[in-house]
Amino acid sequence: MPTPPETEKPPLLPSWRAWYALVLAALAAELVFFTLLTRYFA
Repeated sequence: MPTPPETEKPPLLPSWRAWYALVLAALAAELVFFTLLTRYFA
């Protein structure tokens, strides 16, 4: 198996755990945002 060239970029996030944390954080931020939004307009 050949080694990748030095110019090749590494993956955006190294593991599935990082993606999982990112998705959970995005969902939590969305929930907080809509909660504050509905309280503001209530």
